[in-house]
Amino acid sequence: MKTKVLKSIVFSCFFLFSVSVPQLKAQDCKYFYPTKKGTELVYTSYDKKGRKDAVQTQKVVDNKQVGNASVFVIEQTLKAQDKNEKDIKTSFEVKCVDGKFYLNMDDFTKGINLDQYRQNPDMAVVVKSDELFIPSDLSVGATLPAGEVNVDVTVSGIPMFTTNVQVKDRKVETRETITTTAGSFDCFKISADVITKSMMTIESKTIQWIAEGVGVVKTETYTKGKLAGSQVLTKITK
Repeated sequence: MKTKVLKSIVFSCFFLFSVSVPQLKAQDCKYFYPTKKGTELVYTSYDKKGRKDAVQTQKVVDNKQVGNASVFVIEQTLKAQDKNEKDIKTSFEVKCVDGKFYLNMDDFTKGINLDQYRQNPDMAVVVKSDELFIPSDLSVGATLPAGEVNVDVTVSGIPMFTTNVQVKDRKVETRETITTTAGSFDCFKISADVITKSMMTIESKTIQWIAEGVGVVKTETYTKGKLAGSQVLTKITK
């Protein structure tokens, strides 16, 4: 799959969760994502002209209690767009602790396409990040914590490139209904400024609509005030 370095960095940034899970005992947690094993979400990405760019699936494969944290394991597949390419499969964990849902910070590096580097045995990818979270008492007008991700990629121990992604000015702007082919959802609209520094610096603005019990329903990324790309939840299978 072709590299798209520094393109629209934040797609599906906040894989959050919502539906109460009786066997998991995290205190006062709200989950902005399905928690039932086997639930699958399908996301379709579009370029700035609205043309289909990629299809990604996320499936809940496990949930468990680790200390006072509810931990969810998600299997993620980026579908190949060319017959000569292969699907890229990865997995990640997210957690909820004491009323705070902690995000999968790898999602802030989507534009770098780290999965292709991870599949190369000669390459190593190291991601260091703050733990961004969404509080259970999420409300319109709230300001959410900032965060930062640092990515180092090496080839046979030799540095290839380093990327820094800063996520700032996260705000809950409003609450509105978003309708897609997957259904209609009551969403919080959250905006954030993203600064990506690597071979060059790119400043962008991301707007996401998230729904309790579903997660991210829609994402739009803007650079210099113009739409750079979007991602939409197009199917849910429970």
